[in-house]
Amino acid sequence: MPIFSVVIHPISDLLKWHSEHELVLQPKFQRRGVWASEAMSYLIDTIVRGLPMPMVYLRVQRPAGTAKRIYEVVDGQQRLNSIIQFVEGQLALSKKHHDQLGGSTFEQLPDAVQRVFMEYKLSVQIVERATDQEIWALFERLNSYTLTLNRQEKLNARWFGEFKQVAYSLAASQSSIETWRQLGIFSYRQISRMSEVEMTSDLLVAFIKGVSEITEISHLYKEFDDSFPEKEKVAHQFESLLAVVSESLGDVIRTTAFRRKTWFYSLLVALADCMFAIPNGFGPAEIQSTTIIRERLIQVDETWNLQERPAGLDAFRDAVSRGTSHQRERKVRHNILFSLVAAGDPEWERAINSNFEQA
Repeated sequence: MPIFSVVIHPISDLLKWHSEHELVLQPKFQRRGVWASEAMSYLIDTIVRGLPMPMVYLRVQRPAGTAKRIYEVVDGQQRLNSIIQFVEGQLALSKKHHDQLGGSTFEQLPDAVQRVFMEYKLSVQIVERATDQEIWALFERLNSYTLTLNRQEKLNARWFGEFKQVAYSLAASQSSIETWRQLGIFSYRQISRMSEVEMTSDLLVAFIKGVSEITEISHLYKEFDDSFPEKEKVAHQFESLLAVVSESLGDVIRTTAFRRKTWFYSLLVALADCMFAIPNGFGPAEIQSTTIIRERLIQVDETWNLQERPAGLDAFRDAVSRGTSHQRERKVRHNILFSLVAAGDPEWERAINSNFEQA
């Protein structure tokens, strides 16, 4: 019967086991995938910053006739391998992940940072008296509780470059978190599954490429993995956009259908087009007064359940009900919402009475 215990070990302990050949990184039941250098650097940056990392699982074996303990890595192989390669000088921390220490190997880190690194505490699940079959059965059971990765989580697992860093830092900034909370756009569960990061990434795509399919996010994660020259520009645009929304329209968004992610995304893109002129959009344009925009948001919201609607608002309703992440429907919504935030009263009336199905 296996015995389990959770212990805390500093990195220095695992490096000692490795140097004394007591740590087996690749036992027969361990997978043999290899992390890319970007993923390894991201893990090192996590440690340097003192942020938590997932638990490592080790099986303890005691060779017959000796008092020696052998630690076989059951889960955490790539994390431990990254640590070892970094300390041995085979890996450098990337500038993508740390502006000040990027480019440094372990020996090139300041002495104080080296000490912090070596003292970093790893949470380790020790498994003793377990057969191979029991180990396989254990982790089959553990993995059965693992949720299938969603679209954004898959991107998170694959890319570690500049576009990802910008999207994640913007989504998790204090001002963004306050906006998500104030407007009720995302539940805690949705945030735990990275919905706010996907929304942020999707908005950055609109700034750079214009109204696009949501699948364009993955293309920009790849395109701007090594370098993202516009990162400061889009960061400023994103922060300015959220400030306008939270300060001027927060209460009406929170109490209407515009708190739904599809509606909210398209409203932000329309405002961004007015403020910054997104590619292939209609901007730049002067934004109408807060009072007018609020009245129009309420007007659109109130038509949602009406049997008879103006043609434009009927097209808008269809575009938020189906194919919500497709470019065609997004362009229909953009036509209506750009008019909502920028057009004068005559143009707005013409817009909501026009049919945008072929947009």
